[in-house]
Amino acid sequence: MPPILQLTSRGAVAHPAPETVAALADTFRAERCARLPRLIEPSLLARIQASIERSTFVDRRHGTIASELCMERNTTLGLLHFLANDRTVFDLVERITGVAGLGFFVGRVYRRVPAAAHHDSWHSDVHPDRRVGMSINLSTALYDGGVFEIRDEATGAALGVLANTGPGDALLFAIDDRLEHRVTSVSGAAAKTAFAGWFGTTRNYLALLAADPRLPDEW
Repeated sequence: MPPILQLTSRGAVAHPAPETVAALADTFRAERCARLPRLIEPSLLARIQASIERSTFVDRRHGTIASELCMERNTTLGLLHFLANDRTVFDLVERITGVAGLGFFVGRVYRRVPAAAHHDSWHSDVHPDRRVGMSINLSTALYDGGVFEIRDEATGAALGVLANTGPGDALLFAIDDRLEHRVTSVSGAAAKTAFAGWFGTTRNYLALLAADPRLPDEW
């Protein structure tokens, strides 16, 4: 069975079987997250991974919330933004999450290395420009840990847990001031690399590029 949505060198291709979309929407409502298998087509993924391995990463801290390595802006980051900012992608994400009017996706490529003290704490990602989160696995090897968790902020009750370890798989997650999420520490020998960021409704991707061709990696 083909993936429900796949990013290819020729653009986004969707196979939105109604029953599959409905099942993903049900999962998203219940667990506040859902997985899109094989979002990036394998041969394109291999080229992206090879380019990332040649890229420069720098230490980055998100206040006291998290620390990681972050890939410097380059053509590969531009390609990933181009692939994600496709109307076909927006339409399917809207159907799964129930969030209407998506107009852009912006993110970063980050890496968390075992034994490097990289960490992530419970946080919400709430911001006027962020409506739905997405993380795409770009790792070249199977990593241990690095599990996505999302919970009710008031009660601490767990809602969803996903180990997004499939090559090119994507994780969608809800952003809401009643929710918190985190990614557990990576262990073992392999690093975790991902393209992660947010879909929003208040801006348009082409307008963002016109205003700043460098495309900021977060707001």
